[in-house]
Amino acid sequence: MKINKIFALLAIALLAVGCYEKFESVEPRPIFSDSSFEAQFPDAEYITIKELKDAFGTISNTGVNSGWNNTIYKLVGEDIFVGRDVYIKGKVISNDEEGNIYKSLHIQDHTAGIELKLNNNVGLRYKYGSWVYVRLSGLYLGNYRMMLSLGGAPSESWNKAGEHKFYANSNIELQEIIDEHLFAGEPSKLMVGTYDAWKADPKSVDIITVTPENYKTVFPNNKGREQMFGRLIRFEDLECRYAGVPNQDGVTNPAMKSGSFENIYPSWLYTDPRPTVTKGWYQWAFKEEITGRSLYGSVLFTYDPTATVCSANGVYALRTSGYSRFARRNVCKDGEKATITAIYGIYAQRSDYVGNADDYASYQLTISSFSDIEFENGEAALLTDEQVAAMTTEDMKSVPWIDEEGETDTM
Repeated sequence: MKINKIFALLAIALLAVGCYEKFESVEPRPIFSDSSFEAQFPDAEYITIKELKDAFGTISNTGVNSGWNNTIYKLVGEDIFVGRDVYIKGKVISNDEEGNIYKSLHIQDHTAGIELKLNNNVGLRYKYGSWVYVRLSGLYLGNYRMMLSLGGAPSESWNKAGEHKFYANSNIELQEIIDEHLFAGEPSKLMVGTYDAWKADPKSVDIITVTPENYKTVFPNNKGREQMFGRLIRFEDLECRYAGVPNQDGVTNPAMKSGSFENIYPSWLYTDPRPTVTKGWYQWAFKEEITGRSLYGSVLFTYDPTATVCSANGVYALRTSGYSRFARRNVCKDGEKATITAIYGIYAQRSDYVGNADDYASYQLTISSFSDIEFENGEAALLTDEQVAAMTTEDMKSVPWIDEEGETDTM
């Protein structure tokens, strides 16, 4: 028996050594500079991210995804930049370490930002703040609810509500294909600066600072706002606002209007049923402890506490994935101040950026990690466990889950 154990241990040791040697023999991936990238791809032509996005055309009413007539995509090399080997270069402004961003890489240059829809190896290969080169020919530039992204071929599917949905591009899952388009660049730093400094020298500032005094200038009520979509922005002195949900003092502020709908905050949203279901929720997202089933959560922050519509300038919904590490942390109290560094985006079928009751647009903030939120009052800004327990009703915990057969299972 002892001899058998010895042979077994030796076999395991040899296997481990073999695996180690095999691992060690893998050549490290090259890190490119401008000169080495140009040397390897001498015919490649540099364009800015803004030039890429401008080539798409209008983004309003072209990412509705109810049919191919309103789900627009452009194949780089065939539909745009025809016959040209073009590439973009940007700094990585996202990371997936805390699970709030998944299978996506967000990059920006001095002109604009964009999402790349990839696989779950993103965080291991492309580090926050470092440069990335992207060869564009063969990638699809697509629009989903007024946000442009780069990815694989368009797709279509049926959702649980029985609706036929169309998607302008898809995640690139095969690493071999990703490696044909993405090339890791040198480490760098993301520089924080004022909006005025960025206007004077766009290459000197990566993260633009927005304040209660300048937000209307940074985000004008016209198409000029689009240059900020997909960028990493530092929003200073935002105020958390509850809407349609009781706050820590038992006060319920009016819900926010979004066209004919009323949106409540903080809340979770379940989009599978028809109509969709949303309920108040005092954690950053919804996640069942036993089943692991999860839903996105939203918390409202604003520069304008008098605003009544979601599309108003200065109103932002911070969305959190139920798969994030901080999903089950308590949200902040109504009225608390915070500085948030987040990727700025929009969710809308169409918008003219005026911000009124007829505009269904919602401006969204996406953070990579919980430390991207800096509360003025630190941990004291968050609801206590006792407050959350007292404020959370049984109905808030009840989700009308729908299975693959369309059956409802409320827990």
